[in-house]
Amino acid sequence: MHIAPFMPPVPCGEGKKSSTQASSGQNLVSEQVHDKLTSWSVLSSSGARWASLTADIYDFRTSDTPELRSADPGIALHLSSPTLIDLTLDGYRDTRVRVEGDLSVFSAGSRRQMQSKRPHKVLVITLHREVVLRAIYEMKAAHAFELGGLPFLRDAQIEHICHAVLAEMDCDYASGPLYGDSLSLALCSRLLRCVSSLDPGSGRRGGIAPHTLDRVMEYIDSNLTEPLRMEELAEIAGLSEYRFAHNFKTATGISPHQYVINQRIERAKRILRETDLSVIETAYSVGCQSLSRFNSLFRRQIGATPSAYRSSFR
Repeated sequence: MHIAPFMPPVPCGEGKKSSTQASSGQNLVSEQVHDKLTSWSVLSSSGARWASLTADIYDFRTSDTPELRSADPGIALHLSSPTLIDLTLDGYRDTRVRVEGDLSVFSAGSRRQMQSKRPHKVLVITLHREVVLRAIYEMKAAHAFELGGLPFLRDAQIEHICHAVLAEMDCDYASGPLYGDSLSLALCSRLLRCVSSLDPGSGRRGGIAPHTLDRVMEYIDSNLTEPLRMEELAEIAGLSEYRFAHNFKTATGISPHQYVINQRIERAKRILRETDLSVIETAYSVGCQSLSRFNSLFRRQIGATPSAYRSSFR
């Protein structure tokens, strides 16, 4: 079995342009070819909402698909009921009944084609190449493995991350760009461990100096009303995004994204107790642009709705 190696990096400017400016479906096949096809369609796409990954839900309707290509590495998650699918990935053929949760991993520049007698839906997540290369460097694995293709994979952690992506797409990306950064780093890290020879114990040490951690937390507290990005928090700490996310969790016990949520909920509690701002005004004042998302987060954290919480103090 020949597995295509991870392609070498392109210059940063070119890579960012190809990743962030690609429109729906272009991570699979060129627009010129797509115009001639009716065998598949894009049901939903994250587009440029996230800087480090692109998520597309595809509906494959006919028995044959064209040869699909991707400039960036990524995964495909089967979303439909059991379906017999014949997948050819970089010349290797894999035929099996795919059930919901089955995965396949494709490398940058991979070529793949599917045949199936039944329509089916697939979530395709592409990780922008710069993110993968940074993770390879930070995990000190540049010479330890190649991130190649894998026609079939079952992994509960990757499936969980994929469903988190789907949930975020379903609620119109209400958690903001920091959550997208967290998902891409988590997916990239898990993928590298699943399809490489990387020692699972490597790259796990580290932390953040107390004064640096204080500076990051002060910045978060001063900017809770804004959409926070992993890149800006990592820059304050003087670390890469991958290393920052890892070291922050080592130092605090929770991810940067969860810490931001906790701080937003704590501020919301104070506002609800001490002011007469409406619930929707409270949501906006702590950086939540979706009332339903704010209500969901608040209830998950506190065990009561914002209105019920306020009533208990009145």
